[in-house]
Amino acid sequence: MKQRKNFQKWAGTLCILVLLAVGGFLAFTSRIFQMTGLLCLALGATWLIFRLLRRLRAKRPKLGKVLRILFLICLCLGVSAILMTEGFILAASKGTAEIDSKYVLVLGAGVDGETPSLSLQERLIAAKNHLDKNPDAVCIVSGGQGNGENISEALCMFRWLTAHGIDESRVWMEDKATTTEENIRFSLALIAEKTGEKLETLAIVSSEYHLFRASLMAKAQNVQPQTIPAKTSKFYLRFNYYLREVGGVWYFLLLQ
Repeated sequence: MKQRKNFQKWAGTLCILVLLAVGGFLAFTSRIFQMTGLLCLALGATWLIFRLLRRLRAKRPKLGKVLRILFLICLCLGVSAILMTEGFILAASKGTAEIDSKYVLVLGAGVDGETPSLSLQERLIAAKNHLDKNPDAVCIVSGGQGNGENISEALCMFRWLTAHGIDESRVWMEDKATTTEENIRFSLALIAEKTGEKLETLAIVSSEYHLFRASLMAKAQNVQPQTIPAKTSKFYLRFNYYLREVGGVWYFLLLQ
């Protein structure tokens, strides 16, 4: 029995160390798997805290019990908030059933030199499909030039869409935005400048996991969003991005 307990103790310690080591490595060295790494860190830290609280409870039962209850309450609240937010993100990822807005905004993503990244290409494919079905629609491509990008995201999207059969007159460029909030705000200003219209609705094309946060930002600027999802083709990217998006939503709600 004693050997079994010792084995369980050391096995548990090893698992905690592996979770912390793998989590730290992924969180600080991998952009793609950063959120997976943070999840491993959170699991390892939670397990470690429970073990420390168990030891404290053996030495100081009352204090250990109180701290354990407080930790469980905080843990339950945190997990509930994450799951609830993820539910809203998943619900919004389906997009809007009927799109009747004349203007379609494509949110920018990374550009590799002058080539659209996988995420950006997926958004462009979704935008092209919509534009092909709606020949009267006007497309606004929005995104500035970031680090490692030889051209702006807007110009990259303009080139891709026009090279794939969309008439140049239907694609307007907004090439100053560096955030999703700026994508929406600057694009609304561009539409107002060109047409004098103050929009009540705006169709937005983005990756499916991003649509909920984009919708919140659009509503904050007094425009009703109609969303068009671009499917993330690789599962491991989708898993990581859905996790990361929870943090993005709460950052917007609390700090912006």
